[in-house]
Amino acid sequence: MYILPRIKPIYPLYQLNSKVFRIGAQLGITTEIEDDAGEYWKLATLLTGDHSIDEITHEMRNDYPYLTKEDIIEGIDLFNNEGVLEENLSGEEVAERYAPNVNYFSRFTNTDQNRFTIQKKINETKILLLGLGGGGSNIATLLAGLGPKKMRIVDYDKVEESNLGRQFLYKESDIGKKKVDAAEEALRGMNSQVVIEKVDKKISSKEDVIDLTEDIDIVVCAIDEPPFVIHRIVNEAVVEKNLTCVFGASQVSRGRVFTVIPGKTGCFDCLNLKYSKNDPQFLEQFIGFRNINFDPPSIAYGPGIFQTSAAIVDELIRVITGYSQPRSIGTQYEINYEEGTSFCHPSWERLEEECPTCGHGNQEDWDIFKYYTRKE
Repeated sequence: MYILPRIKPIYPLYQLNSKVFRIGAQLGITTEIEDDAGEYWKLATLLTGDHSIDEITHEMRNDYPYLTKEDIIEGIDLFNNEGVLEENLSGEEVAERYAPNVNYFSRFTNTDQNRFTIQKKINETKILLLGLGGGGSNIATLLAGLGPKKMRIVDYDKVEESNLGRQFLYKESDIGKKKVDAAEEALRGMNSQVVIEKVDKKISSKEDVIDLTEDIDIVVCAIDEPPFVIHRIVNEAVVEKNLTCVFGASQVSRGRVFTVIPGKTGCFDCLNLKYSKNDPQFLEQFIGFRNINFDPPSIAYGPGIFQTSAAIVDELIRVITGYSQPRSIGTQYEINYEEGTSFCHPSWERLEEECPTCGHGNQEDWDIFKYYTRKE
C-alpha cells in the first residue's frame, strides 16, 4: 500500500499540450501519457510525496467526483508500473556526499523498495583491493567516492613518472613514494569516512592472498602480472575463502572484467578447462605465449583504462547490492576502447566434477595447469 508516493524527482514532469504529458526526458526511459480529461495530469501533480492516499483521493474527487478511491489507486499503479514512482521515505538518510548516488539508485527502485538501502549496503562493505597500478589506482579513486566501510589496499611498487598519464590517484610529488603510502594519503583526503588499511606486499602465492582476507566481504583483483598466473593464484585463494572476486585487466585497446562467486559460478580454472575442452589451439597458444617470456612496454591510454576501471567498480556495486543485473557473472565482459562498445563472451559454467580448484577434479588430468608453473 502506498504511503507518501511521489513522482521521482530525477524525472521532469511536463505537458506537451493540453492532452499529452511526459515524465522524463531521456531517450528510452521517458513515459508519455495521453490524457484527454486531464485526470492523470492532475494525479501526477499531486504525487509529490507530501500527500497520503486519502488526501490525494480527496483532491482528485474535487475535480473528478466520479472517480473512486480504487480508480485513483489504479492510476497510481500505472505510474508505479512505469517505474517513475517512489515513496518519500521520511527518517531515511545518508551522508550528504552520497545523496547523488541515492538519486541515481532511485532509477532502479519502485515504491516497494528502498533506494537508501543500496547506498547503505555500499557503506557497510569491506573490500580487499589487490593492485594499485593503472586499474587499481583508479578503482580506489572511484570506490572512495562511493564510500565503502573499509578498503584494504595492497601493492609493493613505487610511483614512477610513467604512471602519471593513467594512474590518476597520484601526483608528481608522489614520484618515488610507495604506492600504498601515496594512495593512503590521497584516499583519506578524498573520503575520511572510509577506513583505509595499506599493505606493502607483493602477491606471489595463494597464502599471500589468504592472509589479507580477514574481515573482508569482497575482493577486487587488479593485478595483471605475471599474466594469467596471478589470476590463478587469486582465484585459488578466493575459492578457498569463499569470497566473491571481481577480476579486471586491460590489454592494448580493450579491457575485460569477470566475476567469480565460489560455489555458484565457474572459477578461473573452470574457464581454463572450458578452453582446454573446446578450443584445439588453446594449449598450443598458451605454451607459445609462455615460451617467449613476453615483456611488453607499458601500453596504456588513460581514458581507456578508466573505462575498464569504471566497469570493474560498477560490477562490484551490482554484485554487492543487486541494484542492477551484473554483467560479468560466469562470463567475460569486454570493453572496446576504439569503438566505444562492449559485449559478453560466451559464458562458462562451474565444472564441479572436473575442476581441481572449485570442484573435485584432479589437476594432473589437465595439461594446461603444468604450464602455469614451468615452460616447455
